Amino acid sequence: MKTVAGIMGAVVGGLALFLLSPAPSEAQARKKVSMQLDWVVSGNHAGFFVAKEKGLYAASGLEVAINRGFGSGDTAKVVAAGKSEFGSVTIPVVITSRGKGAPLVAVTALYAKAPESFVSLEEKGIRHPKDVVGTRFAEAPGGSLMVTWPAFAKLVGVDPNKVTFVAVEPATKPAVFFGGRVDWIFGFRSGGLDAVLIARARREGKRLRFVRWEDYGWKTHGNAITTHDRLLKDDPKVVGDFVDATLEGYRWTIEHPDQALDILIKANPEIDRTAARLTLLFAIEGLLTKAAQEHGLGYMEPDRIAFQIDLMSKLLNFPPPRAEDVYTNRFIKKRPITVTPALQAELNALP
Repeated sequence: MKTVAGIMGAVVGGLALFLLSPAPSEAQARKKVSMQLDWVVSGNHAGFFVAKEKGLYAASGLEVAINRGFGSGDTAKVVAAGKSEFGSVTIPVVITSRGKGAPLVAVTALYAKAPESFVSLEEKGIRHPKDVVGTRFAEAPGGSLMVTWPAFAKLVGVDPNKVTFVAVEPATKPAVFFGGRVDWIFGFRSGGLDAVLIARARREGKRLRFVRWEDYGWKTHGNAITTHDRLLKDDPKVVGDFVDATLEGYRWTIEHPDQALDILIKANPEIDRTAARLTLLFAIEGLLTKAAQEHGLGYMEPDRIAFQIDLMSKLLNFPPPRAEDVYTNRFIKKRPITVTPALQAELNALP
């Protein structure tokens, strides 16, 4: 029979062993997830790196790997296959993927306005959509905007057969445009092309004109953070924590754009600062919608989602998926957003 002293000795010894044993580190306890971007890292991705650098992900119990992407279509496949928990994908790709059975759902908008535009040099006189009649434009034959352009043309009363299409490789579009071979090209504000065009125009002393589709009834969203149905069902806390920390990263970015740019470039020193600043401003502009002020950053508007579902299903001839399968606003939180006068002036000056 054990004595009281023996029992106490065992307890003390066990306690000492427990105290001397190495405790699991905080990093080991964090949930590892990955975020695949839509393309190479640029200024519009600053919020992710801010959330990581400022410890917002860590505070939520997450260890996040941020990986470059190879286009929305590729990122959609990676997330649908479960190879990345989260991805930046354009909402039209989410809709078409969902219509084909892919288990993808958008959980927050990264660019909540319509990103498309017509871009021309000022002297071309293209001020409104109907001004493109009788002109020439360049685009890659397989470009996604070649799919949606006829629908926008119909919306604004333009006959696309009265506009001449010039097929080019994607990388040659700026050269073809500035070389005068065409009158305009498509702009896409949430990508990097607009920044390339603006930077070159400034270097060459030329003025650009953007005819934004947003201003003519094209009520769509651009990129969104997407995830897999299974993760949303099995671990909604991880999804909510990731969305919340990311949006806090973007909110901090809006309030401290210069510091956010420093954080981005510290993590990605290969980035050109001038181009990154432009794409950062694009991202902020795309987040600061009226709906975001009313409901919170990243809010997706039901009427815009409905417009895009109807549009894409008709254009590509597939059964329209249910809106509740395409997106959710359940993780969006309303928090105050401060925009300094200096930042607002920069946003107002964007072409």
